[in-house]
Amino acid sequence: EFVLASGVWSAAMAKALDLRIPMQAGKGYSLTLPNPKQLPALCSICTEARLAVTPMDGALRVGGTMEMAGTDESISQRRVRGITRAFPDYFPAFEERDFAEVKPWTGLRPVSPDGMPYIGRSDRWENLTIATGHAMMGLSLAPATGRIVADLLNGDKPPVALELMSPNRFQ
Repeated sequence: EFVLASGVWSAAMAKALDLRIPMQAGKGYSLTLPNPKQLPALCSICTEARLAVTPMDGALRVGGTMEMAGTDESISQRRVRGITRAFPDYFPAFEERDFAEVKPWTGLRPVSPDGMPYIGRSDRWENLTIATGHAMMGLSLAPATGRIVADLLNGDKPPVALELMSPNRFQ
């Protein structure tokens, strides 16, 4: 049994197996303030500004945006400024300059054309299970996806219907 779960590189790996799994890399940005002047008690999603705010062990991570840029992990200062300028609108204790010494980070998210992840067995290869394409929800959906993949590998019925997530839907 094999599991193909390689994030943004899954499409290229699938192609080597003569499978078609359309996907693009969506680049997201984050900045982590190591000693913020204020630490929110809860995570926040600032929908209008496309920001996610996460307190983490005394630090504060602010992330956001989605840039379709292939596997280019270079930093767009325009995108970073968009995050640092919008953040104080939601958290007035902060100013854009609070991020002046923070090094931005990027991560690539595997994005399918219809926004649904690919989870299920391959029609072409009987010993292949595919689990990829979760976009910005990868870490959040990892436990559920792991459970589904374990069920498939053990021959058990998964707890959810998988038709809409079929890795064969674009064949």
